[in-house]
Amino acid sequence: MADTTVHLAPGPDLEPAGPLDNWSARFAELAPVVRLHASPVAQAVIRPTGQEALQRLGLPAACRLRRAEDATVIWLGPDEYLAWAADVAPHEFAASIADRVQGEAYVADASGQRTRIELGGPRAETILAHGCAIDLSPRAFGPDDVAQTLLAQAAVIVHRVPDGFAIFVRSSYADYLAAWLVDAATEYVADPTPAPLP
Repeated sequence: MADTTVHLAPGPDLEPAGPLDNWSARFAELAPVVRLHASPVAQAVIRPTGQEALQRLGLPAACRLRRAEDATVIWLGPDEYLAWAADVAPHEFAASIADRVQGEAYVADASGQRTRIELGGPRAETILAHGCAIDLSPRAFGPDDVAQTLLAQAAVIVHRVPDGFAIFVRSSYADYLAAWLVDAATEYVADPTPAPLP
């Protein structure tokens, strides 16, 4: 019997499924006390061609991020940065970054590598503390700080957003981390009042 399976390629009207598409309803059950949602962004890795190029490009310092109107860039290592932006096609974003660096850095589309999750609400820091060993309090972790660490044994990149934190995780671990975050957050939905500080 002939194979009649139709394989559809992603196009303008057919976006590829994200690794957390099936989690929307479960995330919604935590609201409004805990705000948890996937935050898709186009991503590009930037590798400057040398120290002079790095200085001219104005990239952020170690463990920091730099925001602009059309993109945010974070430091990943001595010669590696991750840029991202919402509401733009990945190939267009990577091309725009490549145009901007004008040959002074290698640029590659990395949108499929990591999934971005946002966690907000008064318990966001406490929820992350269940599985993250670093101090994410405002006094130790400011608005432009970036940490590469482990969260529930998954390698992540964490930074602050206005109402909480954004977490980048390898897409192959996104489902695992979503399940862990939901489990860690569930107890606070029943008891939304933060405990008083000692």
